[in-house]
Amino acid sequence: MIRRTICTVIAGLLVLPATVRAQSGADVIRQQGASPLASRITFPASKDLVYRIAWGINVGPSQPDSLVPGFRLPANFLYIGDGNDVPRANVHLAVVIWGSATHSLLKNDAYRAAKGADNASIPLLQALHEAGVQIILCGEALINRKLSPDDLLPFVKIAPTATMALATLHAQGYAVF
Repeated sequence: MIRRTICTVIAGLLVLPATVRAQSGADVIRQQGASPLASRITFPASKDLVYRIAWGINVGPSQPDSLVPGFRLPANFLYIGDGNDVPRANVHLAVVIWGSATHSLLKNDAYRAAKGADNASIPLLQALHEAGVQIILCGEALINRKLSPDDLLPFVKIAPTATMALATLHAQGYAVF
């Protein structure tokens, strides 16, 4: 009986990544970006502004099987914007990644080979990409970590450097955080 229970638990754990991937992008963004929606707003978000925001993310997950915390920032902005009726057409977001967050842009098999665990950031990155968020990697970080562009998630863009990517986004009107 104990053996059957252990096998059932292990089988359930093996199915978990497929279950997570089966969620819709909106569900993943809501779960990963949700924070309480404030009430009695006296400084509302404008529904007429065009928001252009970029985040620099250079800190990887606390554990190899954990999500990069910085990826929650654009998810939160999308969630809060939706909750305040900001049209998605008015929201343009980007993340620029370097440092210890670099490996989190790898396909699962390459990440598992490098880190010994599944890449927990993939479902949220996929959902962000589907929501129109640009995912940009520092080319120097790719070189310095001896990673192949072929091992990156297919929607990742490679910039010459993180600084160049952030400067370009800023020149395009993005607020850079």
